[in-house]
Amino acid sequence: MSDWTNILETRGLTMQFGGVTAVDEVDFTLRDGELRCLLGPNGAGKSTFFKCLTGQLIPTRGSVTFKGEDMTGWNTHDIVNLGIGIKTQMPNVFDGVSVYENVRLSSRRKHMAAQAKELAEKTLERCGITHLAKREVGTLSHGQRQLVELAMVLAAEPALILLDEPAAGMTGEERDRLARLVLESARSAAVIVVEHDMVFIRQIAKFVTVFNRGAIFREAMIDEIMADREVQEIYLGKQANVASA
Repeated sequence: MSDWTNILETRGLTMQFGGVTAVDEVDFTLRDGELRCLLGPNGAGKSTFFKCLTGQLIPTRGSVTFKGEDMTGWNTHDIVNLGIGIKTQMPNVFDGVSVYENVRLSSRRKHMAAQAKELAEKTLERCGITHLAKREVGTLSHGQRQLVELAMVLAAEPALILLDEPAAGMTGEERDRLARLVLESARSAAVIVVEHDMVFIRQIAKFVTVFNRGAIFREAMIDEIMADREVQEIYLGKQANVASA
């Protein structure tokens, strides 16, 4: 683990599109080694906030720091090179090559060929996709592709992992496997998960940040969030009531 108490911080982070403020003066702190889930309805600002963290959008104002280094407005490639693993909503994989080769290429970021090969094999096993190793990624289901991209993120051994709707399109079995992987990954890295699937959230969440209208509405432990009537009825809707039944 690093010497930084807070591995990621934003101060006054704001993203405007014309006259619309999608992210509004957000002050956010993530401790080193922490797993944080970001929740909120469509349009709440959590995905735009995520894109400001990952270089997909350049914020209108405010700052983003990682281990004390200002990375505001950096491109995604440079952010990844800092030691941040990013998984976006749509799997960012190489369709024309094998699952193994996708993961091996990712492991080469930090390791020589022999070490990268060993790490790729271990990561495939860890993610439960060794049986897919020789398959071209383009032939896989969406849920399988999600797991391949997560394996690529893990193979790079990041200090911070950012996941945007990782459970989307997964079967129940794949989702359960993903939950185990996220919890396991949080033992050695800080993790942020943006997700709508409340069943999945309840499998992994401890401390939660709820967004609404571009700002942080509530931050609390998952049990407090699920018991919060205003959060249930206004921000999480029927999913929360179903998940807590």
